[in-house]
Amino acid sequence: METLQRVRKAVQSLAATAMGLLMAIGLWLGQAMPAGAQTLNTPFPDYTHSPEPELIIGPPGEQFTFTRTGKNTGNKFTLAEAYVPPGSGPLPHFHEDYDEWFYFPEGGITLFLDPDHTYSDLSKIPNKTAPGGDIQLIETKPNSLYYVPRGHIHGFYNSSDKPVHMTFVWAPERITDYFRNTGEEVSVFPSDFKVDASRLEPFTKDAPLYGINQSQYFMQYVNSIKPATAKTLASDDHIAELKDLLSTPLEAPASS
Repeated sequence: METLQRVRKAVQSLAATAMGLLMAIGLWLGQAMPAGAQTLNTPFPDYTHSPEPELIIGPPGEQFTFTRTGKNTGNKFTLAEAYVPPGSGPLPHFHEDYDEWFYFPEGGITLFLDPDHTYSDLSKIPNKTAPGGDIQLIETKPNSLYYVPRGHIHGFYNSSDKPVHMTFVWAPERITDYFRNTGEEVSVFPSDFKVDASRLEPFTKDAPLYGINQSQYFMQYVNSIKPATAKTLASDDHIAELKDLLSTPLEAPASS
């Protein structure tokens, strides 16, 4: 009974978080958005897939296919192709010592980020030991790429009514064990999306073990929300750096 109550509480918390973010997005989308959220109109750079990808279901139900990880990139980067259900996405968080690229082949995702504040390490907790973040909202378009450097608050939300594909690149490698240990490794994805409420608490609580400060509710790290500025939309996506990383040949795992 006690376990069931904890699961119900976690599910209610997730639902409340999603509703709060949806309301915040709705308020801003009711205002005039800057012309044309940045779109590169370019395919994702070519890279060599691992012949043995790892399939992991995240606690909110996202389906991650890790096609490259540190064990075959020399720890230079990790890459995952994901399928994100409606209403899903991580709350505001930042990475201590690795950068992230997001690629949206279909659009349909609301990306949020704070381009101005940098949190240098995990002792800097927004709205507690450091200033809160001023996040900007971007309605992503098909074939768009965005770069978020380490130390910047960010996250995303599937604001559409259908599952959406995304590609993630984290560099250098540190994050794969976070998904392995807080998600569920599978050999085949289920036909529908699976939310495991029992894994939501460690997803937040254990995040610092993997260089992440992860908020527990949407406004915990946030000071203000506004549409993305023209400066943010024109920012450097570091695509040359991304292409260089993705050109890394497959490395055989070290033998035990």
